[in-house]
Amino acid sequence: MAKQTKKEKKDKIPAGKALRYNLLMLGKIWKMSPAFVMISLSTGIVEGISSSVTTVFTYMLFNALDRPNVTFGEVAVYLLLIFGAQAAITLFYAWYNQYYKLKTEKELQISLHAELFDHALKMDLACYDDPKFYNDYVWAMDESKKRALTVMYDTTQMLSYLIHISTLVTLMIQVNVVVGMILLVGCILNAALWMLSDKMYFKKNERTKPHSRKNSYINRVYHLSDYAKELRIGNAGEKLQSEYSESISYIIQENVSIGKKMYWLNTAQELINNATRFGPIIILLFMLFDGTAELGAFVASINVIWQLQWSMYDLAQKVIRMPDNAQYIAKYLKFLEYKPKIVGGNLLAEPLDSIELRNVTFTYQPIFEEAEPKKENGEEKEAPKRSLEGVNLTIKKGEKVAIVGYNGAGKTTLTKLLMRLYDPTEGEILYNGRNLKEYDIPSLRSRIGTVFQDYKIFAATIAENVLSDTCTEADREIVTDALTKATFNDKLTSLEKGLDTHLTKEFFDEGVNLSGGESQKVAIARIFARPYDLIIMDEPSSALDPAAEYELNHTILEYAKDKTVVFISHRLSTTRIADRILMFADGKLIESGSHDELMAQNGKYAEMFLLQAEKYRTA
Repeated sequence: MAKQTKKEKKDKIPAGKALRYNLLMLGKIWKMSPAFVMISLSTGIVEGISSSVTTVFTYMLFNALDRPNVTFGEVAVYLLLIFGAQAAITLFYAWYNQYYKLKTEKELQISLHAELFDHALKMDLACYDDPKFYNDYVWAMDESKKRALTVMYDTTQMLSYLIHISTLVTLMIQVNVVVGMILLVGCILNAALWMLSDKMYFKKNERTKPHSRKNSYINRVYHLSDYAKELRIGNAGEKLQSEYSESISYIIQENVSIGKKMYWLNTAQELINNATRFGPIIILLFMLFDGTAELGAFVASINVIWQLQWSMYDLAQKVIRMPDNAQYIAKYLKFLEYKPKIVGGNLLAEPLDSIELRNVTFTYQPIFEEAEPKKENGEEKEAPKRSLEGVNLTIKKGEKVAIVGYNGAGKTTLTKLLMRLYDPTEGEILYNGRNLKEYDIPSLRSRIGTVFQDYKIFAATIAENVLSDTCTEADREIVTDALTKATFNDKLTSLEKGLDTHLTKEFFDEGVNLSGGESQKVAIARIFARPYDLIIMDEPSSALDPAAEYELNHTILEYAKDKTVVFISHRLSTTRIADRILMFADGKLIESGSHDELMAQNGKYAEMFLLQAEKYRTA
């Protein structure tokens, strides 16, 4: 049997804190829609009273029938009361469930997601490099609406059950104190056993979850065509089947273990259920034949016994779910409490004259350091590796700079620092002689056009993809010109809807899936659609063939005559067009100069260039 890890114990939320987190979520919903909270809680009160009224009226009706000389009119009054109460409640629930609830849930979803989306845009990019952020915080974002509604409706139902249970127990105590106490004690014991049972299953599911996840992955591998070839030409299939069998064996072992415990637990539950169910009935039967109990008390008691058991069970289920909700709510609230470290100043960015890096060092570090152990397996964890170290350089207005180096040299990290997606760990970056941190971030980024190596095409029209915004009639000429400069014009003329063509089939069956090179040209067109001062191209032509790459690079240079261009390229044949080449290795700037100057130095750049040239000749 797997033991609970220290991390699992640490993540476990105590009952008091779980209650507090659930109340905090209710407070969050209250701020967004107080009417929704009040009406939802009212439904809980109405439901609790409704269930109780039906039982009380039934009790009164049968008692009336048990009296001598009872008239139909007296019985009809009780029937009319039951019918009237149920009709009013039915109308209320029809309005609530079919109209108000559906409308308000969507409004609440909009409010919750608007807050999350707005906050996500302010989050530091480094958050997305931290696995804990992905595992906990993004997961919690996805659960926000579901958990908010779960907390709201669980609270409503708990209120309903408490009213219902209190009424039923009070009614039974009035009938007979012993009967009332048997029902109360039996329900409490059963609720405790239900909670213990759920807790045991929860722990078992936590232990088997990784194995179930692995089995799900293996199932996907076997039915996805992407893996079909690899499964047939190697030994991966045997390895996966072995792991699948081991996982199933572990799950079976866990199920057998908990099954033995649940046998005794269920036996205890059945004994208590039978005692709670039949004990009061036997007592009331004696009272009924003895003449000390009325028929209404006996009939109502049978109904109450069943209602109490299920109400206590449902109440216990809602209480059990509170710590589970709290796990998500805690992460959700912590996400909203996170304050970004990269904040802007008040200066509006003026046209670019120069960018200077002074002794810039950057190290990727976990954002949520409190969750990171300083030791791993009893040994000190290795310090994070520096992506950039002691970089000094200046880029002037209008200069064309190529950044080259092997993978992991720090090239892309440098471009992200220029855009203030990251801040240096040490040193500073100056924009026109002033620290980058003094500038308003949106203003600064409006001066920088970028095409990332891992660019994204959105499920939107071509025009919207180029502008990253809604395309008005006045924008269409700008978009067409940008696409022409990106050498996409031939493809554009072949599309029936032109700029209004939807990309990807995410929302429309008639949507178009572009090839890698075509998609890249659409992404590149973005830098031509705005009057940027600095253009950063991170592997701008990686998906293009050499001829298309040559055409595109010359188009970029033609367009960007007076602009500053920084581009990263893995094909060193394209770097010859740059005014200056920066060679990086292990996070350090090791060589700088024109192509001819660096070839004359016969250093790392020359070695890398000649190696590529040799490959092209022998290919």
